[in-house]
Amino acid sequence: MFNWSKGDVFVLPLALAFIVFTGVVLWLFLRNKSERARSIPLKVLAVFIVLLEASKQIYYNFFEPFTYYILPFHFCSTFIWLMPLAQFTVGKAQRFFKPMPICYSLIVIVLIYAYPRVLLGNSTANVFGSFHNAHTILFHHCMVAYFVFSVLLGNYRPQKKDWIPLIAGIGFYALYAVPVAYALKINYVNILKSDFAPFESIRVSSGQFVYNALLFTVAVVSVLVIWGIYYAIRRLRDKMAAKKF
Repeated sequence: MFNWSKGDVFVLPLALAFIVFTGVVLWLFLRNKSERARSIPLKVLAVFIVLLEASKQIYYNFFEPFTYYILPFHFCSTFIWLMPLAQFTVGKAQRFFKPMPICYSLIVIVLIYAYPRVLLGNSTANVFGSFHNAHTILFHHCMVAYFVFSVLLGNYRPQKKDWIPLIAGIGFYALYAVPVAYALKINYVNILKSDFAPFESIRVSSGQFVYNALLFTVAVVSVLVIWGIYYAIRRLRDKMAAKKF
């Protein structure tokens, strides 16, 4: 944990500072605007992450040797459809999808800063040295920005029933990612083996089924804890605001 390379030490704090600074500037300009106006930065991110994924598929199909690893079956790849669904749907559909990208993005943030090599590899060593490095940094920091902007711009108000779509989203991902990982023999989101030593020892000692069950159980518990804290903070904030009046 926190085994950062020299590139991580330089790039990660700088990228986070830039995102937070941008978020604060957006908040200053948009705080008194309508909810629709405050959602514009998130809509831009939703479109941008789709374009990033499209560019990746084009690049590796035409300019680099194609491998199954670049296919969008990683957990982070879910954001290419979750972010647009959360921002461009309306009514009940939007209410269903909105909790997913913000709660899932905090898991990504924790992994980026606790275990940067798992998600970013050595891309911070030379960010603009290759398409892969630049894409990796930009793609994953779209999720960091989505969380920061959502919080600062008040784009998501947690509700009691939001735990349902959060579990459903992970369940849906598991339904297609697990079979594909085994069929293609590609270690999407550590499904086949773990880069985290304690989990890998469980896989070796207890078997693949127990390991996979544990992997997705931890994912479910993590998003529920994130949502629970978010919900509790929001409720406390609303109560404090009500007392002022």
